[in-house]
Amino acid sequence: MSETSTDAPSILGRAVQVHHRGLDGLRGIAVLLVLVFHSGLGWLPGGFLGVSLFFTLSGYLIVNLLLVEGERTGRINLTAFWGRRLRRLAPASLMVIAATVGFATWLSTSVEADRVRGDAASALAYVANWRFITAGQSYDQLFSSPSPLQHLWSLSIEEQMYLIVPFVVALVFVRGGGRRALGFIFLLGTSISVVVSILTDRQDVVYYGTHTRAGELLLGAVLACFLGQRWMSFSRNVARACSLAGLAAVGLIILLARITDVGSTWVYGGSLVAFAALSVIAVVGSIVPGFTARMLGWSPLVWVGRISYGLYLVHWPIIVWLNEERLGFGGAALFAVQMSATAVVAVLSYRMIEMPIRERRVLRRPGIAGFTFVAAAVGTFAVSMTVLSTVEATPDSKVEVLTTLPRASTIAPVPSDGVFDGSGPINILVIGDSTAENIARGLADVGDPEIGVISGGVLGCPLLPAMRVRDSVVGEQDVTYCPDVEKLVLESAPNVDVVLVVVGLANQWDYLPIGGDEWIDAGSPEQRVALDGLMQTMQESLSSFGVSTLVLEAPAVRDNPDLLGDDPAAIAAWARVIRAWDERWSSVGVVPYADLLSDPYGEAGRIERPDGVHLDREFARELARTSLIPRIRSVWAEVRNSLNSR
Repeated sequence: MSETSTDAPSILGRAVQVHHRGLDGLRGIAVLLVLVFHSGLGWLPGGFLGVSLFFTLSGYLIVNLLLVEGERTGRINLTAFWGRRLRRLAPASLMVIAATVGFATWLSTSVEADRVRGDAASALAYVANWRFITAGQSYDQLFSSPSPLQHLWSLSIEEQMYLIVPFVVALVFVRGGGRRALGFIFLLGTSISVVVSILTDRQDVVYYGTHTRAGELLLGAVLACFLGQRWMSFSRNVARACSLAGLAAVGLIILLARITDVGSTWVYGGSLVAFAALSVIAVVGSIVPGFTARMLGWSPLVWVGRISYGLYLVHWPIIVWLNEERLGFGGAALFAVQMSATAVVAVLSYRMIEMPIRERRVLRRPGIAGFTFVAAAVGTFAVSMTVLSTVEATPDSKVEVLTTLPRASTIAPVPSDGVFDGSGPINILVIGDSTAENIARGLADVGDPEIGVISGGVLGCPLLPAMRVRDSVVGEQDVTYCPDVEKLVLESAPNVDVVLVVVGLANQWDYLPIGGDEWIDAGSPEQRVALDGLMQTMQESLSSFGVSTLVLEAPAVRDNPDLLGDDPAAIAAWARVIRAWDERWSSVGVVPYADLLSDPYGEAGRIERPDGVHLDREFARELARTSLIPRIRSVWAEVRNSLNSR
């Protein structure tokens, strides 16, 4: 994502820098893969491989430039190299981090702002990848309450490698070693990275770890060492073969981006270095004279490659905040708007920030440039630590009437045989967290004229009244924005037939009760008493209106157990709670649900729940139509008949 040139020997045998348009075009393909992947449209589920292509290309370029410098001057000036790196990378990234922090004060909830604060600090220190490992986040969680700075993990890996690799090059060069010696050293480093990846059993560590991803960058360095100055000396036949191989490699890269996804097992078994070998072939094909270099030198593709760094930096915050909820439409139209905004911002960044600083049209003196960089970084860090901690923006906690029916039409008479079959009009109030909202929209999207749906689900909200909740990953979160469940149920009772309780396992978090001064531990007897008390109050409020309470079974999800409490033990504990409610109150029933969903870690499960927790909207609609609504009606009938028999 950085350099744009490599080298070739002149007639006199001295290395000179030559700009290769094909490399820009290859960089353009890499960033386009990532942009399409992040669209969430599913066109290129393996588009994240574009990051791997960036790594290999960067490894080749930086090592080649260092070696050219050493062979020209007899020394490698690391201070100058790192200064160029800062001029190239820091201005735009600081701008994006600062802008994201600023927008987060306006567009983020307090929970999201707290996450952005930590992400900004780790991105400024170029350790974002290790923050996400510590948080236990997998890459496919990008689409679940995503951080607008999560994509900066890859820049952190590159910067960490930019500290290590040049030092190794300089050390070997000083001791009289040449390209061949360095090539074997980097080849050894690549092999170690592969072995470590194979031995690592955590997918998030394999994906985000500097040690596990180093092999992709180091393989590019190996290419620079062994072939860095031989491009123009290739015979015509060899060049033609390399060009054709490069074309095939580019085609295979795009094909893999189409048929792979972040859950593919091969990605986490050390095979990303094998993909890097494919990237190496593509790099060779983009440099040697031939059809592939000409194809990749297509002007629009080259232009995308030249602004690829800015495109990568700004696209993800724009996708996160310029979303379907805010604009009111989705799909390809939304993606087109997002990419248009991304292109405009990236071009402005390139022309007004990146190039003027890189070409020393501004901040010419190293001392002033260094001071400006430090001041900007410290200022951004200070703002993120102070301003974001005061953000009070919260999710919309208002009840949303998605569809509704006149209450009188839903009071079905008891059949002459005394058995109610659950048919006829029904109004449903869905309460809980974001999974409740997700289910409510699925029910409403069916468009059944005999079903009314009211959504009372709010992101991050537990069932029990609380001031704060906490987990072992994010820490404490303010939840005073959450609705009062008891009040909501009481006010809605005259207008609904069923209250459907839906929770992810947010109710399993430790919480600080409203008006209390002692934390209640998740799974403790005190929490169980509070949950039973809530249900008792709900039944007292609903009984006089003949309203039934249904509880949706909690399924296994694909997420961090420390974050949501969704480990098998927590799910089993919650199942015992709701089964006890079913046995204690005749007006309460449990709706089976887990068997309707595929394994969250399997291919089908990733389609059904892209973020591992929430249903894909189209899948939710179809699931509600074919299975969920019939089950709700069936359990509703059982509850009604049980009450009638008493």
